Amino acid sequence: MSSPSLAYISSISRLFKSTTLTKGLVTELLAENDWKNVLSILKERNFIEDIPATFDDAEIEIKRRAIDQIYKILNFSSSVKSAHDIVDLYYYYLTLDEFKSIIAGIYNKSRPSKIVFLSKIYESNPTTIEELRSIIRGTIYSNALEYALSKNPKNLSQLESLLDFYFIDRLSSIIETFKGDWKAAAEAIICGYKDYYSASLAIRQKIVIPLTCKILPDIIRDLQSSKMEEVANILRRTQYSRNIELGDAYSALYSLYRLARIEARKASIYAFMGSPFTPVTALAISELIKLDMEDLIIIINGLKIKMNKEAIKSRLSLEII
Repeated sequence: MSSPSLAYISSISRLFKSTTLTKGLVTELLAENDWKNVLSILKERNFIEDIPATFDDAEIEIKRRAIDQIYKILNFSSSVKSAHDIVDLYYYYLTLDEFKSIIAGIYNKSRPSKIVFLSKIYESNPTTIEELRSIIRGTIYSNALEYALSKNPKNLSQLESLLDFYFIDRLSSIIETFKGDWKAAAEAIICGYKDYYSASLAIRQKIVIPLTCKILPDIIRDLQSSKMEEVANILRRTQYSRNIELGDAYSALYSLYRLARIEARKASIYAFMGSPFTPVTALAISELIKLDMEDLIIIINGLKIKMNKEAIKSRLSLEII
């Protein structure tokens, strides 16, 4: 990798970082009681172009901003393959819900109601997995689908979970090629996700892929063979036991995911404080864009259903005192 190319992708990443959420803005948003007022503030701050009339449209606009940003960074990162592949994975992640909806439509012999970002695949109207394979050949969606199918999923639910897992598995593979400070900085961003995705796959789908960071592979195997009421006790044997809720399996998984998001945000911000010439900044800005999208949707959804403000804060990756 040439220094000019690395300097370029780093400078692009830093430019986009200046548009990410701040604690001040999130505090301002949480001071509102009406989710539509939040949209007005986001429009003033150029987070969205228009104020949608419905919550569903608001969610689409917030996703659109994130996807547009990732797409721009993807185009800018073509000269650094590792950075380009990382950003491409985030584009996949942000559009994965629609891809899974298209696949679910094939399994259920129905048409998804609203596909916005993968309209070309949708308009091709695949009615079988083989037709879908032909349509998406040569894309990251093809790679993900072949990965998931290679694990011999027993049903649609397992297939969808494996499509989720592809994101962290492939991301980990790219980061494994890094060395020294680059690898340490990138691993810090995805560490919690590796543990969450492996634990979730074992608990929900009884599939073991021991791609972990702080959780031992033996724990993942124990989670696979456990009953739901045993999950919390098994997770008590991990380094996360003091920082996650262990009342039941679902609350434990949710708090593990939230902890992974918090640590990913901190590590992503920290990545910009190190070497100015590193592909890790492409990973960091992609993660921050993803986290911003998720946090904004959590905020407007929480206000819409009149959730307690402290409860909303407890779900965000950006910690607000």
